[in-house]
Amino acid sequence: MKVMLLSLALLAPLLPVPAEASFFNYLQVSAGQGEAESQFILGVAYCDGWDGTIRAGSSAAKWRELASELGDLRPLLVTGLLRNEKARVEQDRAAAVKWLGLAAERGDNYARVILGDMLLEGDGVPADWRRGKEWILQSARAGFAPAQFRLGVIYTVGDRTTPQDDVEALAWFIVAAESGSKAAREYRDERTRELGREVARQAIRRSRALLAKG
Repeated sequence: MKVMLLSLALLAPLLPVPAEASFFNYLQVSAGQGEAESQFILGVAYCDGWDGTIRAGSSAAKWRELASELGDLRPLLVTGLLRNEKARVEQDRAAAVKWLGLAAERGDNYARVILGDMLLEGDGVPADWRRGKEWILQSARAGFAPAQFRLGVIYTVGDRTTPQDDVEALAWFIVAAESGSKAAREYRDERTRELGREVARQAIRRSRALLAKG
């Protein structure tokens, strides 16, 4: 996502929208013009509604959790700006999927993971495990550590379209750990101890192949 958007938001009176426009107005205008970061933020706001707070389990909370793995402070900056808004956003899952989908198509990795999770869990949308995993996989292949970690969890547990696979799971934890995920480092070490040397050797080889594909 672009740091420039947040810099512009702090200078709201100078934004290329009407003088009375708020940060949320700017998000709507720039999202309509194809700005992926604005599309993502709108998607998060519409997913659970926005009333100035971050509720446990909400998309905003998930964004903050994903960002914390990378030391990314932008969720705190964005939610700080939105807390000053007079307008509040009503929940609209159709709008959320629309904006998150557009941001995901434009390469926003946070959007890919959050939309992927919504589809995997059937969270306000019809469950679609194949599409959900594919969005997360695209983000993982782009080198996004939280998505790589999420794939490790998916293969650890398995679902209707993904057989449980200890080697593949550990390989993704290894890749995510190398990409900077602290949680993945813990899972990598724990699962290596539990699964033994032979599985670990296979997972290391597989992780190198995954990195080569990325």
